[in-house]
Amino acid sequence: MNTTTKQKAFWFHYNKPLSLQRKKNILTVHFNGACHFVEGLDCRVPIKTRNRKLQPRCVMAGKASSIKIENEVAIII
Repeated sequence: MNTTTKQKAFWFHYNKPLSLQRKKNILTVHFNGACHFVEGLDCRVPIKTRNRKLQPRCVMAGKASSIKIENEVAIII
């Protein structure tokens, strides 16, 4: 769990290799220098697409003050 008062950038994407390995959909959430593997998201802040030249090619990005992981779901506030 990462908690801050100032909003920091985060981004997330579908993790195909890990999803195939675990046989369920897995998302990777990057926030505050850490990667979190989750099965779902509850995103309570605005997000937008961001295109990249390297994999993953398309990610969703925004700013959040905290991210909590509960029952394999990232709650982005």
